[in-house]
Amino acid sequence: MYAGFILIGVFFGLALALTVGLFYVLGLDGQFRENLEATARVLRDRVTGRRRYVPAVSGERRAEPDPRVRSLQEELRVANRLIEQARAGQQGDAEQARQASEQTATLRQDIIERDQRIVALEDELRAATGSQETLREQLAENAGQLARAQRELRDLQTELDLLQSGVNVVNP
Repeated sequence: MYAGFILIGVFFGLALALTVGLFYVLGLDGQFRENLEATARVLRDRVTGRRRYVPAVSGERRAEPDPRVRSLQEELRVANRLIEQARAGQQGDAEQARQASEQTATLRQDIIERDQRIVALEDELRAATGSQETLREQLAENAGQLARAQRELRDLQTELDLLQSGVNVVNP
């Protein structure tokens, strides 16, 4: 087991030594560091999006982009953000409009059902009013008959009292 660790350490040391030697050989002409720094800057600019990558022509220095181009690019980014915000707002508005139309349809259906119920109740009211009128007429007729019957009863009571007094006068 220790032999395995030792073997791994030896391979690692050998690989490290070869890498350091390679860097030394590449750096002998003095341009290795400059090339390494330029490559690092290019990678950084690509990753961060600072500058657009333009391959350098051998022997020439890379030209810096015009500040007007940078300002136009920034305006374009701002415009793109505003467009995305507007799209998101439009989608939100469209969703709200759809929900409002669904609610309106539901409310219209409720109104139709209530109108039908009102019509049914009005029909029941008309039928009840008709039967109420009939019952009132019957009540008035019965009240008239009751009044006549009470008059006849009083008349009969009066006649009975007169006959009773006549009987009492004849049979003292």
